[in-house]
Amino acid sequence: MLEVWGENGKHSSEIISVMVSESPDRDDPGAPMRPWRKRDEMWLATRALLQPDPSTGSGRLRLRVDREASIQLTTPNLGNNAGGHSVVESKKAMKARGMKSPDRAEAVLLAVYEPNLRRRGLIV
Repeated sequence: MLEVWGENGKHSSEIISVMVSESPDRDDPGAPMRPWRKRDEMWLATRALLQPDPSTGSGRLRLRVDREASIQLTTPNLGNNAGGHSVVESKKAMKARGMKSPDRAEAVLLAVYEPNLRRRGLIV
């Protein structure tokens, strides 16, 4: 839908599709939190951007979101799989414990997510 709106002149943003079920483009075995899938990477990367810098007390990113998005950003639990990768709770698991799908939160995550564009030839 965003691509159609761009074609119709409703915005001039570049739309980059992301398959959240794919593995991340890079893996650092020494990292304290290694995401299993791109969805996990989005959550972990945004979490890191929001963490306060010990020297300044401010995060690198400040979000102005509504109450519902703010609640959804704190809803999923973080765990690990057998391979030692960090895994964010699935929407199915959240639903099983009576929580709503974090659609608004994931829209925020996608807005700030920067996939590795070199692989697709978008960066020279």
